[in-house]
Amino acid sequence: MDCVEITEKLLAEDLSDDAEVDRHVACCPACAGIARGLARLNAVLSTTLVVSPPLELQTRLVDIALASASRQPQLSIWQQLRQWFAQRPQMVAAQGLAAIMLALASWQVFGWVSTFQPVVGDVGYAMELVAASPAVVYLGSVQIDFQSLGIWSIVGILGWLVSENGLVGRRLASSGLQLP
Repeated sequence: MDCVEITEKLLAEDLSDDAEVDRHVACCPACAGIARGLARLNAVLSTTLVVSPPLELQTRLVDIALASASRQPQLSIWQQLRQWFAQRPQMVAAQGLAAIMLALASWQVFGWVSTFQPVVGDVGYAMELVAASPAVVYLGSVQIDFQSLGIWSIVGILGWLVSENGLVGRRLASSGLQLP
């Protein structure tokens, strides 16, 4: 047997008394060093085994954890909402704007759909309805909508810059000037 096979047998979990391994370890200084190191490692690991805590200790720890969890005051829904809004004002503003835009878009779609009263089974009328749909008008005004959105975005950014949280507003506030 060579040193690699002996090392594999030394590392095996179920190391049985093997005369051939013992003879090789006695003759080979490298394998003898490995055997001594493994014996030391086994001794260290056997003294530091993790033992599960007793059941009584586990139950006391659970009781302590439950007691500390029950001591925390329960906030009302309004207090929780006030804390949530205070922590995330930008998110609340963005969600409010998104809700308003969704409501307006829904209202426009509802108005567009309610202007048509198709006759069931009238294919010619349905084709005419598709060809003369006001969707073409909506698609033609998309550019105007984007321009309007861009202009109002610029107005909003300028308003923010001048506000007390904006760059210009903070400089004005630090210099002692007050905005009306």
